Amino acid sequence: MRIAASLFFLAIASPAFADDGKGLSLDFGYARNRVAVTDQTTLGAESARFGIRVSLGRHFHFGGEAEEGRIAGTTPLPAGAIARTSTSSEPASPLDGNTLGLKAYVGLHADAGRMMFGADLATGVRDTWVDSDAGRGIAGRANELLLEARARADLSLTDAISFGVVASTDVIERRDVSLAG
Repeated sequence: MRIAASLFFLAIASPAFADDGKGLSLDFGYARNRVAVTDQTTLGAESARFGIRVSLGRHFHFGGEAEEGRIAGTTPLPAGAIARTSTSSEPASPLDGNTLGLKAYVGLHADAGRMMFGADLATGVRDTWVDSDAGRGIAGRANELLLEARARADLSLTDAISFGVVASTDVIERRDVSLAG
């Protein structure tokens, strides 16, 4: 199944780094991602992210983040049914729900002037639920383990503000993706 790419914009405030590379940054961002809600159905999501990153030296960092957002989409199946084959030509049924992800991560990074490039491995849980014409809570994944591989690039705009881009995919559920832009 082909998965459409998503966008994730990230603004980083207060990256207070000392000369030895140690420091703390707060990440605030907006994400457009693709989230799997059943074995055969993925939906687009718009999420807000908040994270804290601690750098320990020039190349190692760790942190945590919370991501919460709205899932929305349609299914061409009658009455909002999800992931069943159908030859019906009935109109699309709206799907609506929520997604929540809580993550801890570790990673490596390197600086190149005003740019920082990094790679992270994040683990945590994701909780999703979906409502449709068929009723409330018809699909979703409750407190499922996630393991994300991520790549990141940040550009320092000022001493206190950076703009970053993050691309990620869940290693366990490969249909959960977000691509930064």
